[in-house]
Amino acid sequence: MKNIHHKAQLIVSLDFELFWGMQDGHSLESYQDHVLGGRKAIPQLLKLFEKYGIHATWATVGLMFAENREEAQRYFPEEDLVPHYRNAKLSSYRLFADPAFPTGHEDCFFAPDLIHLVSEAPGQEIGSHTYSHYYCREEGQTAEQFSADLDAAIRIAADKGYALQSIVFPRNQTIPAYEKIVASKGFVAYRDEEQDWIHERVRNHTLLRALRLMDVYLPLTGQGGYQPRKEGDLVHLPGSRMYKPRFDKLFFLEKLKIHRIKRQMLHAAKKGLSFHLWWHPHNIGVHTDFHMHQLEEIFSYYSKLREAYGMESLNMSEAAERVSN
Repeated sequence: MKNIHHKAQLIVSLDFELFWGMQDGHSLESYQDHVLGGRKAIPQLLKLFEKYGIHATWATVGLMFAENREEAQRYFPEEDLVPHYRNAKLSSYRLFADPAFPTGHEDCFFAPDLIHLVSEAPGQEIGSHTYSHYYCREEGQTAEQFSADLDAAIRIAADKGYALQSIVFPRNQTIPAYEKIVASKGFVAYRDEEQDWIHERVRNHTLLRALRLMDVYLPLTGQGGYQPRKEGDLVHLPGSRMYKPRFDKLFFLEKLKIHRIKRQMLHAAKKGLSFHLWWHPHNIGVHTDFHMHQLEEIFSYYSKLREAYGMESLNMSEAAERVSN
């Protein structure tokens, strides 16, 4: 079979979730500095993207499109279609049981102005992260509940003027039946977890968690580049590497972290592959200047790869369009 050379791609996506993605594991008091710092970093990040021509998908939790609690509740699914996780803490909907929620902390949960700011920047796509930061593999929830949650995300986005084409599954949890639901609703691309031997195993195994951490700094799982593929009506764009925030206990390895990402990008550029880098805005909400400096180093390196190998920067729907064409 004849080999076809594909143009190398840097795909960037962000899980844009404010506190919705952390509410099941952290108290707001302990994490709001990250969330609010992440908000403040976004205009700076958009300038960095524009400087280096970086296109990105912002997979946005649907609740964030709302101006306030009352507007968010207007889009709720019917009661029996709200996710009934066995672990009730997983559900973002439970926060609304408190009549005082989120008084005084609205900026940790709602961001319509910020979403608009992102959408106006060149090359930036507003995608979906479901309505409630929905967990597809957790016990108790059903496909019907997932479908209703996604419908809510599509409705509120449409009412604000956005057509959602790309989706990132929260915690990268997906199963084939739910991918079919996504395709039926008009999405063209999705991201799930890295396709390697560490991420394909049970997530909560202590040894594997340690190996995933070391893979941030050392090449345990190879290069992460791939050829995007179409699965039915959806283009599968798995993550290649999460840009991890600074981990103070391993601060002496930070240069290795960036070197690891650069080597993976170089491999993709040389081989005509796609490299999908992702993170959350709240990851850079503390030590923001430090993280911005690292991201600029990464994107400056991308500009060299663009000159040397023709690598291009794409958001997820643009990458899907390339495959479909």
